[in-house]
Amino acid sequence: MTDEPTLRVRVHSVPEAVVVVAEGDLDLGSAPTLRGRSRAVLADRPGALIVDLGGIAFCGSAGLQVLAELAAVAETGDVPFAVVADRHSVLRVLRLTRLDEVVQLHRTVDAARDWLRRRPPS
Repeated sequence: MTDEPTLRVRVHSVPEAVVVVAEGDLDLGSAPTLRGRSRAVLADRPGALIVDLGGIAFCGSAGLQVLAELAAVAETGDVPFAVVADRHSVLRVLRLTRLDEVVQLHRTVDAARDWLRRRPPS
């Protein structure tokens, strides 16, 4: 057994949004880490939030629940919200659960940033 975390989360800003980057496995044990960091970002009322799952190897139901929660909180706060995913394993579960119909899904952070730039002002 290892004490190494299964999920690493970094936060940085780009001109259009705050980006939360997750790497590793997004499962029952690690989902609270992503939830906590992302909710803290949303509490600061950013112009937009991008959650980058490009480094996620596995996304379980707890991770999907976090994404659904973040989408709801962002919508309530009128914060544009996008998810970046390009791995087949992550895209598959997003599509199977139809979460891809609830969130703006992009294959790259640059594509999400472009979507944000093209959005009409609220």
